Amino acid sequence: MIPKLVAKFSINQMLVISHLLLVVILVTGFSYTRYQSEWHRHIDYSASIAKLTLAPHIPLISSSVAGINYANLTMPSTKQMLASIDDLEFLEIAGRSDYSDQKVQIRFFKRFDYLWRADVKQEEIAEHEIKLNSLKAQIEATGTDNVIKHKKLVFIENRVKREHEALVESLYVNDNVFIPWSKPETTTDSYYLDEELCTLNVVLPLINKNGGEVWAVFDASDLTQLQRSLIEEIIAEAIVALAISLILIGWVSHWIVSPLKSLAEHMRSGESNSDLKDFTELNRSDEIGQLARAYQGLLIKLDNQLNILRTKSDTDPLTGLGSRHKYSRTATPFLKRHLAKGNYVGLIVCDVDNFKAFNDIYGHTEGDNALSQVGKKIKQLARDSDLAFRYGGEEFVIFCARPEAEQLANFTERLRREIEGMSITHQGNQPHGIVTISVGGALAERQNLYEGFNTHQELQEAMFNVADKALYECKQSGRNKVVWPSKLDK
Repeated sequence: MIPKLVAKFSINQMLVISHLLLVVILVTGFSYTRYQSEWHRHIDYSASIAKLTLAPHIPLISSSVAGINYANLTMPSTKQMLASIDDLEFLEIAGRSDYSDQKVQIRFFKRFDYLWRADVKQEEIAEHEIKLNSLKAQIEATGTDNVIKHKKLVFIENRVKREHEALVESLYVNDNVFIPWSKPETTTDSYYLDEELCTLNVVLPLINKNGGEVWAVFDASDLTQLQRSLIEEIIAEAIVALAISLILIGWVSHWIVSPLKSLAEHMRSGESNSDLKDFTELNRSDEIGQLARAYQGLLIKLDNQLNILRTKSDTDPLTGLGSRHKYSRTATPFLKRHLAKGNYVGLIVCDVDNFKAFNDIYGHTEGDNALSQVGKKIKQLARDSDLAFRYGGEEFVIFCARPEAEQLANFTERLRREIEGMSITHQGNQPHGIVTISVGGALAERQNLYEGFNTHQELQEAMFNVADKALYECKQSGRNKVVWPSKLDK
């Protein structure tokens, strides 16, 4: 029956019905996916903010739990700090002491402004009552002539009284205050949104030896309002999308199916913009042509963005030199190209002397400035055909190619002198008192490929190892030197 019914429709009608059904499915799927993505993103963001709010207090809480320091955990400043946290409704600290394995449990209920111990037992209260009775007896037994002892005993009695009152109050609050929230099961995300109670539960681990955790309950009513707004927005967008799609589908006919398929195939293939130049639909003046040109524009933007990202990944932002990633990608082709031309190729490893001491004395900002100046000097001295990289920290790598080996040695010595000549103060680099570099070099020529090195990659790795060892020799022999080993070992 269905085939007979379908046979009654024209091609245009079939296209309208089938495409409308497809659009409904797609819009529904995309709307649901977007809702899930946006909703979970907002939840993740709220949970992250909550965690960041609590995170600075975790070290103090952990140390207090480790040492059973109830004074820190229940003092007024702690209550004031917790009360100042936006949207915090409830907080529970639970853990074990690092020294006695005793359980420690503290609770805070913002609505009632209560901060109390949740681990108080009658036995502990009874022990304090015994202490109070004992102190009273000692005070009565102490003569009035022993003023110092009497004052000391009274002071201790008052302190024990306060502790006893706090214990009694904590036990009363714990037995009579109803906690409407239940601690969620621990998840990998360490948070749980209770949509029924409009609360966001966050669990953070303590960092003391025996561990523990902080369970915090935040008001999530803003999230609930945001959820309603998000649903309304997505439904409105879906309705608009369906309406626009219905209008556009009315203009669809069988002769646009073929170019659409061509576009779809090109999209699936993942080909670049250069492969789209011969696409005939680019010259069309109708919607298909617009779609094709828009797609081409998207590919052009994508290619440009990829080029920008590639450039950023290839450039060290501090010095403007090549990055370590660029070194790993370009070093071997550089070596191969210049050895084929018959040039001598030098791999130079430079290291700023006593740079850790520089950071310790002048700070990391000045350290970055010094590295930036050294990088600029290297870039200034290197030829356009050379490759200069910041390999990591205060270490730089330069790939040079010269017709004569002596030119490479002269270049490295000039580089050392020029950087020394910048006279950047460095009191931690004695006896020089200024920023200097140590330089290790490795020299390669074409015949090295026939003397035990099977590939250019193997030769390049050997050159780096030799240059690195030469740099180590510089460091051992006093720094601010250049060392070029006479032999390139495998």
